[in-house]
Amino acid sequence: MIGAPSGAGAHQARHWQPVRPARSGIVPKCRPALSSAGYSALMRNAFQMAWGLGFAMLLPVSGAVGQDSSKAPKEPKTPRPAGVWYGTTDIPDKRDGALRLAAYNIENLFDRVDDPRLAGEQEDLTMATSESRLIALAEQIRRLDADVLCLEEVESEECLRWFRDTYLSDLGYAHLASLDAGYYRGVEQSVLSRLPITSASVYSGNDAVISDMEALRTPERAATLGGTWATAGGKPSEKFQRFPLRVTVTSPDGYELTAIVTHLKAGDFDHQRELEALQLEQLLGEMLKANPDANIAVVGDYNSTPGDMAAKVLRTSPLGLGNAYDWRFDTAAARETYTTHASGRVLDYILMSPALAADCIDKSFFVMGTLHAASDWDYKKAAEIPPPAGYASDHCPIAIDIDPKNDRPASAYVRSVAPVTVPVPAAAAAAGAKAPASAPAAPAAAEAGALRAIGSGAAPEADVALATRLMAAGWRYEMPQPKSKTAAWDNQKKASTWFAGYWKNANTLKTSAAQPVEADQFAGDKEDVKLDAKGKPPWASGGAPRKPTFVEWLCSSSGGVEPAAADAPVSAP
Repeated sequence: MIGAPSGAGAHQARHWQPVRPARSGIVPKCRPALSSAGYSALMRNAFQMAWGLGFAMLLPVSGAVGQDSSKAPKEPKTPRPAGVWYGTTDIPDKRDGALRLAAYNIENLFDRVDDPRLAGEQEDLTMATSESRLIALAEQIRRLDADVLCLEEVESEECLRWFRDTYLSDLGYAHLASLDAGYYRGVEQSVLSRLPITSASVYSGNDAVISDMEALRTPERAATLGGTWATAGGKPSEKFQRFPLRVTVTSPDGYELTAIVTHLKAGDFDHQRELEALQLEQLLGEMLKANPDANIAVVGDYNSTPGDMAAKVLRTSPLGLGNAYDWRFDTAAARETYTTHASGRVLDYILMSPALAADCIDKSFFVMGTLHAASDWDYKKAAEIPPPAGYASDHCPIAIDIDPKNDRPASAYVRSVAPVTVPVPAAAAAAGAKAPASAPAAPAAAEAGALRAIGSGAAPEADVALATRLMAAGWRYEMPQPKSKTAAWDNQKKASTWFAGYWKNANTLKTSAAQPVEADQFAGDKEDVKLDAKGKPPWASGGAPRKPTFVEWLCSSSGGVEPAAADAPVSAP
Protein backbone atom coordinates (compact mmCIF):
# COMPACT_ATOMS: atom_id res chain seq x y z
CA MET A 1 0.00 0.00 0.00
CA ILE A 2 1.42 3.38 -1.00
CA GLY A 3 1.33 5.92 1.80
CA ALA A 4 -0.22 9.15 0.69
CA PRO A 5 1.17 12.50 1.89
CA SER A 6 -0.02 13.49 5.33
CA GLY A 7 0.34 16.38 7.76
CA ALA A 8 3.33 17.55 9.42
CA GLY A 9 35.85 -16.04 26.45
CA ALA A 10 36.46 -17.87 29.74
CA HIS A 11 39.72 -19.81 30.45
CA GLN A 12 39.17 -23.56 30.84
CA ALA A 13 41.56 -25.78 32.87
CA ARG A 14 42.78 -28.83 31.02
CA HIS A 15 41.38 -32.08 32.40
CA TRP A 16 43.58 -35.11 31.98
CA GLN A 17 42.33 -38.65 31.36
CA PRO A 18 44.86 -40.98 33.07
CA VAL A 19 45.65 -44.11 31.09
CA ARG A 20 45.64 -47.36 33.09
CA PRO A 21 49.28 -48.56 33.15
CA ALA A 22 50.08 -52.02 31.84
CA ARG A 23 50.82 -54.69 34.40
CA SER A 24 53.82 -56.02 32.48
CA GLY A 25 57.18 -55.25 33.98
CA ILE A 26 56.12 -55.28 37.63
CA VAL A 27 55.96 -59.04 38.14
CA PRO A 28 59.03 -60.42 40.03
CA LYS A 29 61.30 -62.77 38.13
CA CYS A 30 60.55 -65.50 40.65
CA ARG A 31 57.45 -65.92 42.69
CA PRO A 32 58.09 -65.24 46.41
CA ALA A 33 57.13 -67.76 49.02
CA LEU A 34 53.79 -66.18 49.81
CA SER A 35 50.33 -67.47 50.19
CA SER A 36 47.90 -66.82 47.42
CA ALA A 37 46.27 -64.05 49.44
CA GLY A 38 49.65 -62.50 50.29
CA TYR A 39 50.75 -62.59 46.68
CA SER A 40 47.51 -60.89 45.61
CA ALA A 41 48.02 -58.15 48.22
CA LEU A 42 51.58 -57.57 47.01
CA MET A 43 50.47 -57.24 43.42
CA ARG A 44 47.63 -54.92 44.42
CA ASN A 45 50.01 -52.61 46.31
CA ALA A 46 52.45 -52.55 43.42
CA PHE A 47 49.71 -51.67 40.95
CA GLN A 48 48.40 -48.87 43.16
CA MET A 49 51.89 -47.38 43.45
CA ALA A 50 52.35 -47.46 39.70
CA TRP A 51 48.88 -45.99 39.12
CA GLY A 52 49.50 -43.15 41.56
CA LEU A 53 52.90 -42.34 40.09
CA GLY A 54 51.54 -42.31 36.56
CA PHE A 55 48.64 -40.06 37.49
CA ALA A 56 50.93 -37.67 39.39
CA MET A 57 53.15 -37.36 36.32
CA LEU A 58 50.14 -36.26 34.29
CA LEU A 59 49.08 -33.49 36.66
CA PRO A 60 50.22 -29.92 35.87
CA VAL A 61 53.22 -28.82 37.94
CA SER A 62 52.22 -26.15 40.45
CA GLY A 63 53.94 -23.89 42.91
CA ALA A 64 57.52 -22.73 42.52
CA VAL A 65 58.75 -26.08 41.25
CA GLY A 66 59.20 -25.76 37.49
CA GLN A 67 56.17 -23.53 36.93
CA ASP A 68 55.90 -22.08 33.39
CA SER A 69 54.63 -18.53 33.77
CA SER A 70 53.98 -18.34 30.02
CA LYS A 71 51.07 -20.75 30.47
CA ALA A 72 49.35 -18.67 33.12
CA PRO A 73 45.65 -18.00 32.51
CA LYS A 74 45.06 -15.17 30.05
CA GLU A 75 43.46 -12.00 31.28
CA PRO A 76 39.82 -11.62 30.18
CA LYS A 77 39.48 -9.55 27.03
CA THR A 78 38.53 -5.99 27.79
CA PRO A 79 35.18 -5.12 26.19
CA ARG A 80 35.23 -2.45 23.55
CA PRO A 81 33.50 0.63 24.95
CA ALA A 82 30.55 2.30 23.29
CA GLY A 83 31.54 4.59 20.45
CA VAL A 84 31.56 5.26 16.71
CA TRP A 85 33.56 2.25 15.53
CA TYR A 86 32.77 2.19 11.82
CA GLY A 87 31.88 4.53 8.98
CA THR A 88 32.66 8.22 8.77
CA THR A 89 31.36 11.18 10.73
CA ASP A 90 32.61 13.52 7.99
CA ILE A 91 29.73 13.05 5.56
CA PRO A 92 30.42 14.16 1.97
CA ASP A 93 28.47 17.22 0.88
CA LYS A 94 25.55 16.58 -1.41
CA ARG A 95 25.86 18.40 -4.72
CA ASP A 96 23.04 20.77 -5.65
CA GLY A 97 20.42 18.88 -7.62
CA ALA A 98 21.80 15.47 -6.62
CA LEU A 99 19.51 12.66 -5.53
CA ARG A 100 20.79 10.80 -2.47
CA LEU A 101 19.80 7.12 -2.32
CA ALA A 102 20.33 5.45 1.06
CA ALA A 103 19.69 2.16 2.87
CA TYR A 104 19.40 1.70 6.62
CA ASN A 105 18.48 -1.31 8.76
CA ILE A 106 16.88 0.44 11.74
CA GLU A 107 16.75 -2.66 13.96
CA ASN A 108 13.15 -3.40 14.83
CA LEU A 109 11.17 -0.19 14.64
CA PHE A 110 7.98 -0.99 16.57
CA ASP A 111 5.27 1.42 17.69
CA ARG A 112 3.21 1.27 20.89
CA VAL A 113 0.00 0.05 19.30
CA ASP A 114 -0.90 -3.60 19.76
CA ASP A 115 -1.06 -5.68 16.59
CA PRO A 116 -3.36 -8.62 17.34
CA ARG A 117 -1.60 -10.69 14.68
CA LEU A 118 1.57 -10.68 16.78
CA ALA A 119 1.30 -12.56 20.06
CA GLY A 120 3.21 -14.94 22.32
CA GLU A 121 6.92 -14.95 21.54
CA GLN A 122 6.29 -12.39 18.80
CA GLU A 123 4.26 -9.99 20.95
CA ASP A 124 4.84 -6.58 19.41
CA LEU A 125 4.15 -4.47 22.51
CA THR A 126 7.21 -5.94 24.22
CA MET A 127 9.23 -4.89 21.14
CA ALA A 128 8.13 -1.23 21.24
CA THR A 129 11.13 0.97 20.40
CA SER A 130 12.30 3.09 23.33
CA GLU A 131 12.00 6.86 23.24
CA SER A 132 15.79 7.14 23.45
CA ARG A 133 16.25 5.01 20.33
CA LEU A 134 13.48 6.80 18.44
CA ILE A 135 15.20 10.12 19.05
CA ALA A 136 18.57 8.65 18.05
CA LEU A 137 17.14 7.14 14.84
CA ALA A 138 15.59 10.46 13.90
CA GLU A 139 18.90 12.22 14.47
CA GLN A 140 20.81 9.79 12.24
CA ILE A 141 18.21 10.07 9.48
CA ARG A 142 18.46 13.85 9.72
CA ARG A 143 22.26 13.66 9.32
CA LEU A 144 21.93 11.25 6.42
CA ASP A 145 19.79 13.68 4.40
CA ALA A 146 18.63 11.03 1.93
CA ASP A 147 16.04 11.83 -0.73
CA VAL A 148 15.05 8.19 -1.11
CA LEU A 149 15.59 6.27 2.13
CA CYS A 150 15.18 2.48 2.01
CA LEU A 151 14.59 0.88 5.40
CA GLU A 152 14.63 -2.63 6.83
CA GLU A 153 12.96 -3.97 9.98
CA VAL A 154 9.91 -1.72 10.18
CA GLU A 155 6.79 -3.08 11.88
CA SER A 156 4.19 -1.71 9.45
CA GLU A 157 3.07 1.22 7.34
CA GLU A 158 1.14 2.56 10.33
CA CYS A 159 4.28 2.39 12.47
CA LEU A 160 6.38 4.13 9.80
CA ARG A 161 3.79 6.85 9.31
CA TRP A 162 3.62 7.48 13.07
CA PHE A 163 7.44 7.62 13.30
CA ARG A 164 7.65 10.01 10.35
CA ASP A 165 4.92 12.35 11.57
CA THR A 166 6.21 12.38 15.15
CA TYR A 167 9.97 12.56 14.68
CA LEU A 168 10.72 13.44 11.01
CA SER A 169 7.94 15.87 10.14
CA ASP A 170 10.32 18.61 8.94
CA LEU A 171 12.46 16.43 6.62
CA GLY A 172 10.20 16.50 3.56
CA TYR A 173 9.31 12.81 3.45
CA ALA A 174 5.87 13.39 2.00
CA HIS A 175 5.71 9.91 0.49
CA LEU A 176 6.13 6.48 2.01
CA ALA A 177 5.59 2.81 1.23
CA SER A 178 5.67 -0.20 3.53
CA LEU A 179 4.16 -3.57 2.65
CA ASP A 180 3.80 -6.88 4.45
CA ALA A 181 6.86 -9.03 3.71
CA GLY A 182 5.31 -12.30 4.88
CA TYR A 183 7.69 -12.59 7.83
CA TYR A 184 6.53 -14.24 11.06
CA ARG A 185 8.21 -11.59 13.24
CA GLY A 186 6.11 -8.87 11.64
CA VAL A 187 8.86 -6.60 10.28
CA GLU A 188 9.10 -5.53 6.64
CA GLN A 189 11.00 -3.29 4.22
CA SER A 190 9.91 0.32 3.67
CA VAL A 191 10.72 3.53 1.82
CA LEU A 192 10.59 7.18 2.87
CA SER A 193 10.83 9.50 -0.13
CA ARG A 194 10.90 13.19 -0.99
CA LEU A 195 10.04 12.20 -4.56
CA PRO A 196 6.56 10.98 -5.46
CA ILE A 197 6.15 7.21 -5.28
CA THR A 198 4.49 6.04 -8.48
CA SER A 199 4.29 2.31 -7.67
CA ALA A 200 4.98 -0.08 -4.80
CA SER A 201 4.64 -3.86 -4.51
CA VAL A 202 6.28 -6.90 -2.97
CA TYR A 203 7.53 -9.93 -4.85
CA SER A 204 5.05 -12.57 -3.73
CA GLY A 205 3.44 -15.67 -5.25
CA ASN A 206 5.61 -17.32 -7.90
CA ASP A 207 8.04 -14.38 -7.85
CA ALA A 208 8.85 -15.18 -4.22
CA VAL A 209 9.64 -18.86 -4.88
CA ILE A 210 13.35 -19.60 -4.48
CA SER A 211 13.46 -23.41 -4.34
CA ASP A 212 13.78 -23.71 -8.13
CA MET A 213 17.02 -21.71 -7.95
CA GLU A 214 18.72 -24.86 -6.65
CA ALA A 215 19.19 -25.81 -10.31
CA LEU A 216 21.47 -22.79 -10.74
CA ARG A 217 23.81 -23.66 -7.89
CA THR A 218 26.06 -25.48 -10.33
CA PRO A 219 29.81 -26.19 -10.22
CA GLU A 220 30.18 -24.03 -13.32
CA ARG A 221 28.60 -21.00 -11.66
CA ALA A 222 30.60 -21.60 -8.49
CA ALA A 223 33.78 -21.56 -10.57
CA THR A 224 32.86 -18.21 -12.13
CA LEU A 225 32.22 -16.83 -8.65
CA GLY A 226 35.52 -18.18 -7.33
CA GLY A 227 33.94 -20.00 -4.41
CA THR A 228 31.98 -22.99 -3.20
CA TRP A 229 28.25 -23.26 -2.66
CA ALA A 230 27.12 -23.75 0.92
CA THR A 231 26.29 -27.24 2.11
CA ALA A 232 22.60 -27.48 2.86
CA GLY A 233 22.16 -27.43 6.62
CA GLY A 234 18.51 -28.36 6.53
CA LYS A 235 15.92 -27.75 3.87
CA PRO A 236 15.70 -24.06 2.88
CA SER A 237 12.37 -22.30 2.74
CA GLU A 238 10.26 -22.54 -0.39
CA LYS A 239 10.17 -18.73 -0.65
CA PHE A 240 12.01 -15.61 0.44
CA GLN A 241 11.94 -15.31 4.20
CA ARG A 242 11.07 -11.63 3.67
CA PHE A 243 9.50 -10.70 0.33
CA PRO A 244 11.57 -7.94 -1.37
CA LEU A 245 9.84 -4.58 -1.74
CA ARG A 246 9.84 -2.89 -5.16
CA VAL A 247 9.26 0.88 -5.16
CA THR A 248 9.49 3.32 -8.07
CA VAL A 249 9.92 7.07 -7.55
CA THR A 250 9.79 9.79 -10.21
CA SER A 251 11.28 13.27 -9.98
CA PRO A 252 9.41 16.37 -11.19
CA ASP A 253 11.71 16.34 -14.24
CA GLY A 254 10.73 12.75 -15.08
CA TYR A 255 13.78 10.89 -13.72
CA GLU A 256 12.61 7.42 -12.70
CA LEU A 257 14.34 5.21 -10.15
CA THR A 258 13.26 1.79 -8.92
CA ALA A 259 14.56 0.47 -5.60
CA ILE A 260 14.30 -3.23 -4.73
CA VAL A 261 14.61 -3.15 -0.95
CA THR A 262 16.04 -6.45 0.23
CA HIS A 263 16.63 -8.18 3.56
CA LEU A 264 18.10 -11.64 3.04
CA LYS A 265 17.74 -14.31 5.72
CA ALA A 266 20.04 -13.83 8.70
CA GLY A 267 22.05 -16.37 10.68
CA ASP A 268 23.71 -19.61 9.65
CA PHE A 269 21.63 -20.02 6.50
CA ASP A 270 24.08 -19.48 3.63
CA HIS A 271 22.21 -21.96 1.43
CA GLN A 272 18.95 -20.03 1.79
CA ARG A 273 20.66 -16.70 1.10
CA GLU A 274 22.27 -18.09 -2.05
CA LEU A 275 18.86 -19.14 -3.37
CA GLU A 276 17.39 -15.74 -2.47
CA ALA A 277 20.22 -13.95 -4.29
CA LEU A 278 19.84 -16.11 -7.37
CA GLN A 279 16.10 -15.37 -7.47
CA LEU A 280 16.77 -11.63 -7.11
CA GLU A 281 19.15 -11.91 -10.05
CA GLN A 282 16.41 -13.55 -12.10
CA LEU A 283 13.86 -10.87 -11.22
CA LEU A 284 16.30 -8.09 -12.02
CA GLY A 285 17.27 -9.78 -15.28
CA GLU A 286 13.65 -9.81 -16.41
CA MET A 287 13.34 -6.08 -15.69
CA LEU A 288 16.51 -5.26 -17.63
CA LYS A 289 15.46 -7.47 -20.52
CA ALA A 290 12.29 -5.39 -20.80
CA ASN A 291 14.22 -2.11 -20.47
CA PRO A 292 18.06 -2.26 -20.53
CA ASP A 293 18.23 1.44 -19.64
CA ALA A 294 16.10 1.17 -16.50
CA ASN A 295 17.50 2.81 -13.36
CA ILE A 296 17.30 0.06 -10.74
CA ALA A 297 19.01 -0.40 -7.37
CA VAL A 298 19.03 -3.57 -5.26
CA VAL A 299 19.61 -2.16 -1.80
CA GLY A 300 19.52 -3.31 1.79
CA ASP A 301 20.82 -5.84 4.26
CA TYR A 302 22.18 -8.89 2.41
CA ASN A 303 23.42 -10.54 5.63
CA SER A 304 26.41 -11.58 3.52
CA THR A 305 29.98 -10.33 3.46
CA PRO A 306 31.52 -9.41 0.08
CA GLY A 307 33.24 -12.81 -0.12
CA ASP A 308 30.10 -14.82 0.58
CA MET A 309 28.50 -16.52 -2.40
CA ALA A 310 25.14 -14.81 -1.95
CA ALA A 311 26.74 -11.37 -2.27
CA LYS A 312 28.98 -12.55 -5.14
CA VAL A 313 25.96 -13.73 -7.14
CA LEU A 314 24.83 -10.12 -7.46
CA ARG A 315 28.14 -8.26 -7.22
CA THR A 316 29.69 -10.18 -10.13
CA SER A 317 26.49 -10.94 -12.02
CA PRO A 318 26.50 -11.09 -15.84
CA LEU A 319 23.89 -8.33 -15.57
CA GLY A 320 26.86 -6.00 -15.11
CA LEU A 321 25.70 -4.36 -11.89
CA GLY A 322 27.63 -1.49 -10.41
CA ASN A 323 28.61 -1.56 -6.73
CA ALA A 324 28.19 1.78 -4.94
CA TYR A 325 31.44 1.02 -3.10
CA ASP A 326 33.30 1.74 -6.35
CA TRP A 327 32.24 5.39 -5.95
CA ARG A 328 33.46 5.66 -2.32
CA PHE A 329 34.50 9.10 -1.15
CA ASP A 330 37.98 8.03 0.00
CA THR A 331 39.64 5.11 -1.79
CA ALA A 332 42.58 5.13 0.63
CA ALA A 333 40.51 4.94 3.81
CA ALA A 334 40.81 2.00 6.21
CA ARG A 335 38.35 -0.89 5.86
CA GLU A 336 36.53 0.24 9.02
CA THR A 337 35.40 3.31 7.11
CA TYR A 338 33.18 1.07 4.95
CA THR A 339 32.17 -1.52 7.57
CA THR A 340 28.41 -1.48 8.07
CA HIS A 341 27.59 -3.68 11.07
CA ALA A 342 28.52 -3.72 14.76
CA SER A 343 30.00 -7.21 14.30
CA GLY A 344 32.75 -5.71 12.15
CA ARG A 345 31.33 -7.00 8.86
CA VAL A 346 30.08 -5.46 5.63
CA LEU A 347 26.47 -6.65 5.29
CA ASP A 348 24.71 -3.77 3.54
CA TYR A 349 24.91 -2.91 -0.17
CA ILE A 350 23.68 -0.69 -2.96
CA LEU A 351 24.04 -2.51 -6.29
CA MET A 352 22.85 -0.76 -9.44
CA SER A 353 21.82 -1.48 -13.00
CA PRO A 354 24.32 -0.23 -15.62
CA ALA A 355 22.14 2.77 -16.49
CA LEU A 356 21.86 3.88 -12.87
CA ALA A 357 25.56 3.28 -12.32
CA ALA A 358 26.25 5.63 -15.24
CA ASP A 359 24.48 8.41 -13.30
CA CYS A 360 26.48 8.00 -10.07
CA ILE A 361 28.43 10.98 -8.79
CA ASP A 362 32.11 10.26 -8.20
CA LYS A 363 33.33 9.98 -4.60
CA SER A 364 29.83 10.18 -3.16
CA PHE A 365 29.36 6.75 -1.54
CA PHE A 366 29.79 6.60 2.21
CA VAL A 367 28.94 4.61 5.32
CA MET A 368 27.72 6.99 7.99
CA GLY A 369 29.29 6.43 11.39
CA THR A 370 26.80 5.97 14.22
CA LEU A 371 27.14 5.09 17.89
CA HIS A 372 27.53 1.40 18.73
CA ALA A 373 26.99 -0.08 22.16
CA ALA A 374 29.88 -1.69 24.07
CA SER A 375 30.99 -4.99 22.57
CA ASP A 376 29.73 -6.98 25.59
CA TRP A 377 26.23 -5.49 25.47
CA ASP A 378 23.50 -8.09 24.94
CA TYR A 379 20.67 -6.79 22.78
CA LYS A 380 18.45 -9.61 24.08
CA LYS A 381 18.57 -7.99 27.51
CA ALA A 382 17.93 -4.46 26.29
CA ALA A 383 14.83 -4.17 28.48
CA GLU A 384 16.94 -4.68 31.64
CA ILE A 385 20.20 -3.14 30.37
CA PRO A 386 19.40 -0.54 27.67
CA PRO A 387 22.00 0.60 25.15
CA PRO A 388 23.72 3.95 25.72
CA ALA A 389 21.96 7.20 24.90
CA GLY A 390 22.46 8.00 21.23
CA TYR A 391 22.39 4.37 20.10
CA ALA A 392 20.14 3.98 17.06
CA SER A 393 20.85 0.62 15.41
CA ASP A 394 23.40 -2.17 15.06
CA HIS A 395 23.76 -1.20 11.38
CA CYS A 396 25.25 1.96 9.89
CA PRO A 397 23.36 3.66 7.04
CA ILE A 398 24.93 3.70 3.57
CA ALA A 399 24.32 6.20 0.76
CA ILE A 400 25.34 7.28 -2.74
CA ASP A 401 24.46 10.37 -4.78
CA ILE A 402 22.89 10.21 -8.23
CA ASP A 403 22.81 12.90 -10.93
CA PRO A 404 19.22 12.87 -12.22
CA LYS A 405 19.77 15.73 -14.66
CA ASN A 406 21.69 13.60 -17.13
CA ASP A 407 19.81 10.30 -17.45
CA ARG A 408 22.49 8.29 -19.27
CA PRO A 409 21.94 4.95 -21.02
CA ALA A 410 23.39 1.65 -19.87
CA SER A 411 26.06 1.81 -22.58
CA ALA A 412 27.61 4.84 -20.87
CA TYR A 413 28.72 2.68 -17.93
CA VAL A 414 31.99 0.76 -18.29
CA ARG A 415 32.29 -1.83 -15.56
CA SER A 416 35.73 -2.13 -13.94
CA VAL A 417 35.44 -5.94 -13.81
CA ALA A 418 33.65 -7.57 -16.71
CA PRO A 419 30.70 -9.87 -16.06
CA VAL A 420 31.02 -13.46 -17.15
CA THR A 421 28.72 -15.68 -19.11
CA VAL A 422 26.90 -18.11 -16.86
CA PRO A 423 26.19 -21.51 -18.42
CA VAL A 424 22.91 -23.22 -17.56
CA PRO A 425 23.07 -27.03 -17.52
CA ALA A 426 20.56 -28.95 -19.60
CA ALA A 427 18.85 -30.32 -16.49
CA ALA A 428 18.43 -26.84 -15.08
CA ALA A 429 17.10 -25.51 -18.38
CA ALA A 430 14.60 -28.36 -18.51
CA ALA A 431 13.46 -27.36 -15.03
CA GLY A 432 12.73 -23.88 -16.33
CA ALA A 433 15.80 -22.09 -14.94
CA LYS A 434 17.35 -19.40 -17.06
CA ALA A 435 20.71 -17.71 -16.97
CA PRO A 436 20.41 -14.01 -16.16
CA ALA A 437 20.53 -11.78 -19.20
CA SER A 438 23.93 -10.40 -20.06
CA ALA A 439 24.76 -6.80 -19.39
CA PRO A 440 24.05 -4.37 -22.21
CA ALA A 441 26.82 -4.42 -24.78
CA ALA A 442 29.60 -1.91 -24.36
CA PRO A 443 29.76 0.94 -26.86
CA ALA A 444 31.67 0.29 -30.08
CA ALA A 445 34.29 2.81 -29.09
CA ALA A 446 35.25 3.86 -25.59
CA GLU A 447 33.83 7.21 -24.66
CA ALA A 448 36.27 9.92 -23.64
CA GLY A 449 35.06 9.64 -20.05
CA ALA A 450 36.18 5.99 -19.91
CA LEU A 451 39.85 6.96 -20.20
CA ARG A 452 41.61 7.83 -16.97
CA ALA A 453 42.14 11.53 -16.49
CA ILE A 454 45.60 13.10 -16.50
CA GLY A 455 46.09 16.06 -14.22
CA SER A 456 49.55 17.14 -15.41
CA GLY A 457 48.50 17.91 -18.96
CA ALA A 458 47.25 16.30 -22.13
CA ALA A 459 48.58 12.97 -23.30
CA PRO A 460 49.93 12.70 -26.85
CA GLU A 461 47.10 12.36 -29.38
CA ALA A 462 48.53 9.09 -30.72
CA ASP A 463 48.50 7.58 -27.21
CA VAL A 464 44.91 8.74 -26.59
CA ALA A 465 43.84 7.17 -29.90
CA LEU A 466 45.63 3.89 -29.12
CA ALA A 467 44.23 3.74 -25.58
CA THR A 468 40.75 4.31 -26.97
CA ARG A 469 41.13 1.40 -29.40
CA LEU A 470 42.49 -0.86 -26.64
CA MET A 471 39.57 0.02 -24.37
CA ALA A 472 37.11 -0.60 -27.20
CA ALA A 473 38.67 -4.05 -27.62
CA GLY A 474 38.03 -4.70 -23.92
CA TRP A 475 41.56 -4.27 -22.57
CA ARG A 476 42.29 -2.62 -19.22
CA TYR A 477 45.66 -2.19 -17.56
CA GLU A 478 46.21 -3.35 -13.98
CA MET A 479 48.95 -1.24 -12.43
CA PRO A 480 51.85 -2.87 -10.54
CA GLN A 481 50.99 -3.19 -6.84
CA PRO A 482 53.40 -3.11 -3.88
CA LYS A 483 53.89 -6.45 -2.11
CA SER A 484 56.36 -5.64 0.65
CA LYS A 485 55.83 -2.89 3.22
CA THR A 486 58.83 -0.96 1.90
CA ALA A 487 57.61 -0.95 -1.69
CA ALA A 488 56.92 2.55 -3.02
CA TRP A 489 57.23 4.18 -6.42
CA ASP A 490 60.12 6.32 -5.21
CA ASN A 491 61.94 3.44 -3.46
CA GLN A 492 64.54 1.83 -5.70
CA LYS A 493 65.99 -0.45 -3.03
CA LYS A 494 66.22 -3.92 -4.53
CA ALA A 495 64.85 -5.58 -1.40
CA SER A 496 61.35 -4.21 -2.00
CA THR A 497 58.94 -6.48 -3.88
CA TRP A 498 56.10 -5.77 -6.31
CA PHE A 499 53.26 -7.57 -8.05
CA ALA A 500 53.76 -7.06 -11.78
CA GLY A 501 51.44 -4.96 -13.91
CA TYR A 502 49.46 -6.73 -16.61
CA TRP A 503 46.63 -6.35 -19.11
CA LYS A 504 43.17 -7.86 -18.65
CA ASN A 505 40.38 -8.12 -21.20
CA ALA A 506 36.98 -7.20 -19.76
CA ASN A 507 35.15 -9.12 -22.48
CA THR A 508 37.09 -12.40 -22.65
CA LEU A 509 38.80 -12.35 -19.21
CA LYS A 510 42.09 -13.10 -21.03
CA THR A 511 45.24 -11.64 -19.48
CA SER A 512 48.48 -10.52 -21.10
CA ALA A 513 51.84 -9.50 -19.66
CA ALA A 514 52.66 -7.46 -22.77
CA GLN A 515 50.52 -4.64 -24.11
CA PRO A 516 48.29 -6.03 -26.89
CA VAL A 517 49.15 -4.70 -30.32
CA GLU A 518 46.96 -3.74 -33.23
CA ALA A 519 48.91 -5.86 -35.69
CA ASP A 520 47.25 -9.05 -34.38
CA GLN A 521 43.87 -7.47 -33.63
CA PHE A 522 44.86 -6.84 -30.00
CA ALA A 523 45.02 -10.57 -29.27
CA GLY A 524 47.53 -10.22 -26.43
CA ASP A 525 50.05 -12.86 -25.31
CA LYS A 526 49.39 -16.46 -26.28
CA GLU A 527 49.55 -17.53 -22.64
CA ASP A 528 47.64 -15.86 -19.82
CA VAL A 529 49.34 -14.29 -16.83
CA LYS A 530 49.33 -16.87 -14.04
CA LEU A 531 47.31 -15.43 -11.17
CA ASP A 532 47.33 -16.97 -7.71
CA ALA A 533 44.30 -17.99 -5.66
CA LYS A 534 43.83 -14.38 -4.56
CA GLY A 535 43.97 -13.09 -8.13
CA LYS A 536 47.49 -11.68 -7.75
CA PRO A 537 50.04 -11.83 -10.61
CA PRO A 538 53.67 -12.98 -10.16
CA TRP A 539 55.85 -10.75 -8.01
CA ALA A 540 59.51 -9.77 -8.23
CA SER A 541 62.12 -7.95 -6.19
CA GLY A 542 64.39 -5.22 -7.46
CA GLY A 543 62.76 -2.00 -6.36
CA ALA A 544 60.03 0.08 -7.93
CA PRO A 545 58.97 -0.82 -11.48
CA ARG A 546 59.28 1.65 -14.33
CA LYS A 547 56.75 4.45 -14.51
CA PRO A 548 53.63 3.68 -16.53
CA THR A 549 53.28 4.80 -20.12
CA PHE A 550 50.54 7.21 -21.15
CA VAL A 551 48.61 4.33 -22.71
CA GLU A 552 48.89 2.21 -19.55
CA TRP A 553 47.72 5.14 -17.45
CA LEU A 554 44.80 5.97 -19.73
CA CYS A 555 43.65 2.34 -19.72
CA SER A 556 43.89 1.91 -15.93
CA SER A 557 41.48 2.90 -13.18
CA SER A 558 43.72 3.33 -10.13
CA GLY A 559 47.27 3.02 -8.81
CA GLY A 560 50.55 3.95 -10.42
CA VAL A 561 52.17 7.35 -10.78
CA GLU A 562 50.92 9.79 -13.36
CA PRO A 563 53.16 10.01 -16.43
CA ALA A 564 54.54 13.29 -17.67
CA ALA A 565 55.67 14.14 -21.19
CA ALA A 566 59.26 14.56 -20.04
CA ASP A 567 59.74 11.14 -18.46
CA ALA A 568 56.97 8.82 -19.64
CA PRO A 569 58.29 5.69 -21.41
CA VAL A 570 57.42 5.26 -25.04
CA SER A 571 54.08 3.46 -25.43
CA ALA A 572 53.93 0.26 -27.40
CA PRO A 573 52.28 0.64 -30.83
